[in-house]
Amino acid sequence: MATIQTSLANSIDASVDKAKLDEVAKKLVKHKIILAEILKACVEEFRNYSIPFIENQCIVGDVRMNEVSIDQDVIDADSRIVGSDTEDNSHSEGLIRYDLVFDACVPNTEEIIRLIINVEIQVDVDPGYSIITRGIYYLARLISRQKGTVFTGTDYGKIRKVYSIWICPDPRKEKRNSIAEYGFTQQKVIGKVDEPVENYDKMKAIIINLNDDGIDNRSDIIRLLSTLLSTNESVEKRKEILENDFHIPMTKEIEEGMQDMCNYGEALQRYGEQRGLEQGLKRGLERGLEQGRQEGIDISRLETIRNLKETLKMTTKQVMDAMRLSEEEKKKYAKMV
Repeated sequence: MATIQTSLANSIDASVDKAKLDEVAKKLVKHKIILAEILKACVEEFRNYSIPFIENQCIVGDVRMNEVSIDQDVIDADSRIVGSDTEDNSHSEGLIRYDLVFDACVPNTEEIIRLIINVEIQVDVDPGYSIITRGIYYLARLISRQKGTVFTGTDYGKIRKVYSIWICPDPRKEKRNSIAEYGFTQQKVIGKVDEPVENYDKMKAIIINLNDDGIDNRSDIIRLLSTLLSTNESVEKRKEILENDFHIPMTKEIEEGMQDMCNYGEALQRYGEQRGLEQGLKRGLERGLEQGRQEGIDISRLETIRNLKETLKMTTKQVMDAMRLSEEEKKKYAKMV
């Protein structure tokens, strides 16, 4: 019973530490200078602009994190907070929460695009579904919730483009240090089709797969985010990289956040080691019980063979044939009699 209670307590502790780690990661990514780096590296509309310009001129309003929005089913319910809601709460579609949500204005245009940044700190690297599938669902929700706020009736031409950017610090080995983009493309099946790209290019999902080894990666954005969100590298080394290579001012908030990443990361690592030890002990105990059971069977069978040989004056082979032992078992016990 004590083992079960310890295991349960450890699981709860791990859940708490993961939630704290996730929260710290969101707060670190939430800084506009970090978001500007992500926009420049991953969002095509901003690739030709400087980080300071994107940070100061393109990110519109506040970046909201884990905040409850007004019910989506109420007409014009969030018109006062366009671009800031982090929760979709529809009676028909259910509740979903976004990690970070903000709007960005495309330079030299009046176009506004909505972006959500999802920071996934995953203990379980295989949640049972593809991250891109979940990203597509999030994009669909961001599109559907524009009705009644961005456009009304059938005025679908006003739909704003949306992005869902997923940062995965601990992906599977084969996906580490990679960036992938998913979206709508036009494919001509029959005949001539010349639909303007802006009519269907309304949603993009981007997956950024990191790794602590990415601190030495040649991709700037992977190196930056891997450094920022590392749970293994020292805070001093990470500060040096961020300040010298990316010119990111080291505020007290960022420094404390990176230290918290290390602390909660170590806690999760200890949980993983404890869980591995418990599983190893359990397997060892199971192997021990199985071995003991088999030894008991062997002793019993050997005693039976010896007794029958003595009582019935039979050979070892005759006794084992009568016991209907397999050929493998006959060879085994013939050596032991």
